Amino acid sequence: MQSGEEALITGANGFTGSFLAAELLKHNIKVRCLVRSTANLKWLKGLDVSIVKGEITKRESLSGLLSGVDYVFHCAGAKQGRNWDDFARVNIGGTGNLIETALAEAPELKRFIYISSMAAMGPSCGSEPSREDGVCNPLTFYGTSKLKGEEEVLKKKNLLPVVILRPPAIYGPRDEDMLAMFKAVKFRVKPFFGLKEKYLNLCYIGDLIQGCVLAAQVPVKSGSIYIVADEKVHSWEEVYREMSLALNIRALKLKIPVGLILTSALISELVAKGSGKSTMFTRQKVREMSGNWACDISKAKAELGFKPEFGIKKGIPLTAKWYIENDWL
Repeated sequence: MQSGEEALITGANGFTGSFLAAELLKHNIKVRCLVRSTANLKWLKGLDVSIVKGEITKRESLSGLLSGVDYVFHCAGAKQGRNWDDFARVNIGGTGNLIETALAEAPELKRFIYISSMAAMGPSCGSEPSREDGVCNPLTFYGTSKLKGEEEVLKKKNLLPVVILRPPAIYGPRDEDMLAMFKAVKFRVKPFFGLKEKYLNLCYIGDLIQGCVLAAQVPVKSGSIYIVADEKVHSWEEVYREMSLALNIRALKLKIPVGLILTSALISELVAKGSGKSTMFTRQKVREMSGNWACDISKAKAELGFKPEFGIKKGIPLTAKWYIENDWL
């Protein structure tokens, strides 16, 4: 990437998108932010970016969006929904709309980067790490829709230069998903789903942003897919230990049978259905969280030059510090 070039970020007001916007500005890249008309822009406050209102699910709202753009970072996506259609409309249909618009309006685009997820692959086998060339067996509507979103992108790999990134669980300052784990530790409980130890990699937001920048500027084959995460496979015991140290709290280990959690998730689903709302706490999500999410980042290291800087011993304390300073904990 060169100074003065311009990038479009979808979902720029979100966790990943807002950090990416700030980083691109440091590289003197002009940033165009696609956000929904109802979006909360608090994380973009003070950043010298252009705000464009539109929705990837509405092709007509994307007209003119990509004129003059050099890079596209597609961060927007549906993480929860009431049914399959809610996920498919955004993660498949919306992604298809965006890349079709890119092809029509920016045929000289230098790179289209799609932020997918390891959920598209499904869990790993114990502590044996997943790799990009493995068979994909997603467990959730979210994971399946992200995988099919990847397919929409790959359909155009011979017409546009595209790269796909698959992070595992992302965490860091401003993240709301991992916050629940920190809150549990604050209340002196370390909840474990199931009775067996589980293994995983995590991805600190700073490392994901590094991966995004590298995916834009390193000359790699169009259609390349990369897992970006921290270096080490952790047990959940290790993750909770670092949270406990960061919060200076001794917490008790609580093993919860998966069957009990599934029952609670079913109740959550029924309540959400009755109110016409969606919930993140579903039986699909429980099965996903009950799995192993270990991964191998050797391909990203070799081809992108990716070098994760934030293991859990560094990333977790930084995250806890931000939560505390901003009264989230």
